[in-house]
Amino acid sequence: MPHTQQIHTGDPAYASPVIRPPSPASSVGTAYGPDETSLSDLELSQDAFERKWTANLRLDEPKDEEVHNLKDVLIIPPSDPVEQKLLFEEILRGFRQRVQELEEDEIFQQTLMKGSQVGKEQLPSANNIDTLIQDMMGSSICHDARHVSDGPWNRHNIADETSSNMRTA
Repeated sequence: MPHTQQIHTGDPAYASPVIRPPSPASSVGTAYGPDETSLSDLELSQDAFERKWTANLRLDEPKDEEVHNLKDVLIIPPSDPVEQKLLFEEILRGFRQRVQELEEDEIFQQTLMKGSQVGKEQLPSANNIDTLIQDMMGSSICHDARHVSDGPWNRHNIADETSSNMRTA
């Protein structure tokens, strides 16, 4: 069964009116003082007066926005969609490169503002050079027998015995 739309005749078909507070009493009966037009303006004809104030208010001149929009287009988009995409990618690549340069400059500026951190670094606490190297390399270097891999470089005594046995035989 199709759904029928119900029309409510009591609802207005237009938006409700905007209700504003009344104007203040002081603005309703405002009386302006006498005309204070200068004598030089009073002597001008209506056309001359309008020209003078049109020039003073710069009504015939284009706005700053309009002047800005009159500049020539810096990049003319090509008509071919493939060329448009290539141009877009080239411009985007240039923007990304410029952003990266600005980020690097910012890091450099922050480094300059902080100053040198050399005096704040913690000096090594051990005087043993092996311990210092081991600390710098991490836990990968260890002389414990459990961590030393078996190889011919660890068999100094065995190699000497084998070579001496070969000589005597």
